[in-house]
Amino acid sequence: MSQWHPPPQKQPFGPARRRASAGLQHSGGFTLIELMMAVAILGILSSLAVPNYLDFIERARVARAVAELHMIAGIVKGYATTSGQYPDTLAQAGQNTLQDPWGHPYQYLRIDCGTNIMVGHLTTPQTPAQRSAGWVFPVNDSLPLTRARVSFATDEGYSQSLIQLIAKGGSSSSGGSGSGSGGTSTCGSGTPRKDHFLHPVTSDFDLYSMGKDGETVAPLTAQKSHDDVIRASDGAYYGLAKNF
Repeated sequence: MSQWHPPPQKQPFGPARRRASAGLQHSGGFTLIELMMAVAILGILSSLAVPNYLDFIERARVARAVAELHMIAGIVKGYATTSGQYPDTLAQAGQNTLQDPWGHPYQYLRIDCGTNIMVGHLTTPQTPAQRSAGWVFPVNDSLPLTRARVSFATDEGYSQSLIQLIAKGGSSSSGGSGSGSGGTSTCGSGTPRKDHFLHPVTSDFDLYSMGKDGETVAPLTAQKSHDDVIRASDGAYYGLAKNF
């Protein structure tokens, strides 16, 4: 005859079970230390990312201003090609409504007050020939030789001309109002931009954006002009004034 044994009684929580129970209770949230660590990490990441993002945005705006200055300068030169002289204002060239990436109007000042004489143009079938004195360009519709500086202007119209030759006649300082130091005169009201040596940064026309602060003065060395986006050296330089 078998002997009866009572069923085994459940033991109270042991160390292992207490740890498992504590883990289950903690899995529903974060401790204060964990939250403080997370906030600190987010603050560090933000301090690194936000300045880089703002710098990227600003560089993108400068690049857009440079592209728009290129476009406006091309329109101004096209106006000079057809009318024989640079416009006195951007309104004459139909470019007075465009604003820079910071919401300010682009600034323009005509410096070259002379007139342009059409010397001739190059046509599609003709190519330059090399001579001892340099390259000789065949020109159609040529005028009598004139003593003047000749520049090239690309024709982007629908005519058959590839390049038009422009002889700059007259005086670049005739008419207009005096600009101050250097004795440079302009055809409009304003002062030409000046470089570190107080020399005009260009000889044909000033074209620039006043930059982020919306303020500017003639010398590029001034603090207010450092963020300006300028066209200088007759179009050989486009960029920030502080880098010119």
